[in-house]
Amino acid sequence: SARAQNTYINYGSEEYDLVVRLETSSGYLISEFNTASKPYSRKDVVTFLSEVQRASRTRGFVVSNVDVYNADRAISISGEWYTNSSGMNGAVDSKRPVLKYFYKKPSDLLHVDQDDFFMVVNPVLYLQGGYEKDGGFRSINTRGVEVRGRIADRVGFYTMLADNQEKVPAYINDWANRHRRQFPGEHYGVQNGNSYDFFLARGYIDFALWRDHIGLTFGYDRNQIGHGIRSLVLANTAAPSTFLRLRSQWGKFSYENLFTELVANNTVLFSSDGLLPRKYAAIHQLNYTPNHWLNVGIFESTVLGKQTGVPVEMIVPVIGYQSLAKQMGIGNKTNNNAWGLQFKALPAHGLQVYGQLYVDQADWSALGSASWKNQYAAQLGLKYVNVAGVSNLDAQAEFNIIRPFTYAAQSDSINSFTHYNQPLAHPMGNNYAELIVQLRYQPAPKLNLTARAIVSKRGADSAQIGNGIYGLSSARTGGDNYPMFNGIVEKGIFGNLNAAYEIKPNIYLEAGGNYFSKNTAGISGDKNIFLYAGIRWNISRRMYDLY
Repeated sequence: SARAQNTYINYGSEEYDLVVRLETSSGYLISEFNTASKPYSRKDVVTFLSEVQRASRTRGFVVSNVDVYNADRAISISGEWYTNSSGMNGAVDSKRPVLKYFYKKPSDLLHVDQDDFFMVVNPVLYLQGGYEKDGGFRSINTRGVEVRGRIADRVGFYTMLADNQEKVPAYINDWANRHRRQFPGEHYGVQNGNSYDFFLARGYIDFALWRDHIGLTFGYDRNQIGHGIRSLVLANTAAPSTFLRLRSQWGKFSYENLFTELVANNTVLFSSDGLLPRKYAAIHQLNYTPNHWLNVGIFESTVLGKQTGVPVEMIVPVIGYQSLAKQMGIGNKTNNNAWGLQFKALPAHGLQVYGQLYVDQADWSALGSASWKNQYAAQLGLKYVNVAGVSNLDAQAEFNIIRPFTYAAQSDSINSFTHYNQPLAHPMGNNYAELIVQLRYQPAPKLNLTARAIVSKRGADSAQIGNGIYGLSSARTGGDNYPMFNGIVEKGIFGNLNAAYEIKPNIYLEAGGNYFSKNTAGISGDKNIFLYAGIRWNISRRMYDLY
């Protein structure tokens, strides 16, 4: 159950794709925990995979040999949440530990499991070198450590600390310069041309407030809401933030309250020294799984612009309260409220359909028109496992569209849906649409091949025409009507091919390449080609799929 003290699986880990595969191929949606709330807890994933293993042995659920390997691997890595028939920890023992004390478990440098204390310590390493056409050498250099554990079955804890330097492709540098020199998905960093130096820090503690029902997490990390590659509410591509999270499970109902401190739009980060302006957000979601093939949810997202101290009215764990309070004139009337819906369904064997609707503001009398008041975003996606009967070949297609001025504030930029000068949700902001197609193939247990293509279109120019996250809708300069892609039209094509081979648990050798081209106002720009190779150890891969 997610409501005992927990630690959570890092974004980009293989377990996320495995859960999607097995859930979709089984024909039964998971109702024991909310798959729209990420990160997933290790205990939830291990419990689900254990049920799959039992179903394959006793109920005829067919899984491939690669899936059997993946499930065994995932259970071993998070073995503290599994007890085998002998009453032992589920982590597999190493055949040859190092100096008796290190790598007693294949995935863990240090593994301590006593009656009232559990801890795993691991190195973090990401070394990548690459060549960018017309740009020269590019690199990632990350070195650090991560620790996870639990104390007396009452408190779970996690921390990751790493030093990081990156020299990025030109189109990523363009994105950063457009966002006040902020590196995508990270907090403060030092920029020197297209080189960035920043410190990675994540951590949290987790408690069971009501065993099997309510869990509380406090920390500094990322969160994501939704079932897609992108999120239109809160994405793991945003910078980490300080947060307090309540997760509740009552039968087929899942409820989450997320309270977080954010850094408001500012120029302090690159123009001078000084205190960073603060703001706060409260995001609530309620999800329901009425049957084995459908899950539906509703969410409310509110940014509160109070800069001095935590707004007391924020910490009310009731969905709808913030919107009602604003309508009744309670608290700050400039708070930015949004509502939305999300769903996923299994319409046929091996198929999953999902989507999200985010409504920042709407002119209900002219819904569907180009009115500036129609500020919303929509997502529709499809996942198809074992494409054409090919085992472990999975496909995904996703369409996202975001209207002008969505996520922006109306009269005070502090209330925009942003953090560290970046979007909280889709990394491309607004006045934008894209189609993403992804293939993932695992022909052998340790080999993963992935391909992703994105075709996109956006309207660019100034924030006053509904593009970007810094402008105010009250400062618009083009009247009341703003159709999609108004301004200078940019068309982008992005592609990535990647091959990763797991030489040891969580140690990957990988190689691949990116392609990016942009057409601005009908004029083709430079084509960016970037080839790379490297090693990853206990850290997820960077995709660079934005521009």
